[in-house]
Amino acid sequence: MPLPILVIHRALEVLTWLIIVDVVLTYIPSVRQSHPVVVLIRRITRPIVSPFRKIIPPQRIGDAYLDFSPLLALIAISIVDRLIG
Repeated sequence: MPLPILVIHRALEVLTWLIIVDVVLTYIPSVRQSHPVVVLIRRITRPIVSPFRKIIPPQRIGDAYLDFSPLLALIAISIVDRLIG
């Protein structure tokens, strides 16, 4: 695999993991949302996830919201990764 393609593949891999970590962090109440690491992760992931949130806003289910935008972002990243790889 050529080096530029490998670099893009690794960057998409890191982005995938950051989105997963971001989702997990939302379910841990003891994590401060103002922590510098959380803020950094959100600064990286939000520009990727936000367009999908505009397409399918979070759905209210009882007292909670179900947000499909991270899942859609992960699917899009996977598609892009397969197309370039």
